[in-house]
Amino acid sequence: MKRIVEIGRLLVLLFFPGGFSGRAEAPKLVLTIVVDQMRYDYLERFDPYLSRNGFRLLTKRGAFMTFGRYNYAPTVTGPGHASYLSGGGPAVHGILGNSWFNRKTRREIGCVEDASVQGVGTTNSSGRASPRNFIGGTLADQLRLQFGSKVIGIALKDRGAILPAGKKPAGAYWHDGKTGRFVSSTYYMTNLPAWVERFNERKLPQSYDGKVWERLLPENQYQFSDLGVGEGHLDGETNTVFNHVVHSSTNGFVNFFPTPYGDELTAEFALAAIDGEELGRHGRPDMLCLSFSSLDGCGHKFGPYSQEVQDQFVRLDRQLERVFNHLDRCLGLNNVVIAMTADHGVAPNAEYSKSNGLDGSTEGGGFMTDLMTRLDQEYGSGKYFLTPTLFYGNIYLNHDTLRGKRLSAAAVASFIREYALGTGLFQACFTREQLLDGRAPGWIGECVLNGYNAERSGDLVLISKPFALPGGGKTGTTHGTPYSYDTRVPILFYGKPFRPGRYADAFYVTDMAATLATALHCEEPPGSIGTPCVRILAP
Repeated sequence: MKRIVEIGRLLVLLFFPGGFSGRAEAPKLVLTIVVDQMRYDYLERFDPYLSRNGFRLLTKRGAFMTFGRYNYAPTVTGPGHASYLSGGGPAVHGILGNSWFNRKTRREIGCVEDASVQGVGTTNSSGRASPRNFIGGTLADQLRLQFGSKVIGIALKDRGAILPAGKKPAGAYWHDGKTGRFVSSTYYMTNLPAWVERFNERKLPQSYDGKVWERLLPENQYQFSDLGVGEGHLDGETNTVFNHVVHSSTNGFVNFFPTPYGDELTAEFALAAIDGEELGRHGRPDMLCLSFSSLDGCGHKFGPYSQEVQDQFVRLDRQLERVFNHLDRCLGLNNVVIAMTADHGVAPNAEYSKSNGLDGSTEGGGFMTDLMTRLDQEYGSGKYFLTPTLFYGNIYLNHDTLRGKRLSAAAVASFIREYALGTGLFQACFTREQLLDGRAPGWIGECVLNGYNAERSGDLVLISKPFALPGGGKTGTTHGTPYSYDTRVPILFYGKPFRPGRYADAFYVTDMAATLATALHCEEPPGSIGTPCVRILAP
């Protein structure tokens, strides 16, 4: 019997040298990349100006999902980074926005805010952050559980570094604007690793003060005028056109953030992390969750049809090429799996929309004040809201006031809904009762349902009309809606598990985790609502 068992073991090793765990085909490194505020059309519009081994490595030699989009609202940074590797929307993972109103504490809370931890590498409040507000787990957690993978999260923004990397990565690092250092928190470690300290000693953010941002390409290769309407300007400047200067700030080292130097800094830190953590050299599929934040800052100021955004995007392409070439040298790209998307898109500047005959608007900044006055007139004076702030369309009723006045919450919500829709500012309004019952029809309703968390969301959710940017600002733009300019994003996969090509299949960002899990032969995260796209998987 012993001899038979030994023969059986030899046969298993002969035909399945890696066992049945998926380790034989597992990559050395899984690199996931989020580009903050990258619209799908950027890859199409700017393709002629891209390098061979930057974005084109993925679009030409990877699986390019050309109809990728978000299926929830609000489409902002926190939820985007929480969703793409968890496979669930805010309804599941609870990250409603970059911040939301906490009913228990009666105050606003940041999506990765954590008062129970201290900063590591900084004494500033920017270090008091962790993934504790995130519900569930991400693919990073699944890789740790199955393979013992080392996971690292990196971004300029704390939420960009923290949320994709899951609950127990080896480290998450973000930029402290006051000191110019990459930092972490005691949730992860007690001291920064030596490689991080060495990187911080280079003081790259300090070197960006006074730098001139010039066009990378000849001026005639830019698709739009540099005098676009509705464009803003960098801090310390009054001009909206090239050339730009990174002015020093009294608040630390933050003014380089919306310029190409933010992405340059992120790429430099990523290269240091790959070598410092020896990622991909542990006999298992390690993971690097990398987020480039600067396009978001640039887009908010100048808009998606600006020379600045085109230049920023083309320069980011060169930074990606540096990272990919480095991985090819140290690991071989055939041993790397790459997945890329964006956390959201962005609307055109309101003035730009109007100049093109669209319904661009910045009205609605006084809506909540007008609504409070109208409620006082209807029901008598009272504090009807827990907060006067409209958090991504969420309104929080003060139920103590309603009980004191013997008012039905449903009746007051219905009154607010009819008033809001009568202003002409909003496309839709859903009450908590509707959403908990699943009565939210259509694409907009589906997005609101997937973005509504029963524990944390408001009593009503308002959706503005297309091209509306409420707030009254004269320049710049924003995002957060269920409309295509905010939800349509590129989704790309690269590596041996994927069939290269362009795929116009309906594909949601919440499908990414399931698709990657299938490709890597591991279980999907617990809150995943996505479906793997089997058509793009190699046999």
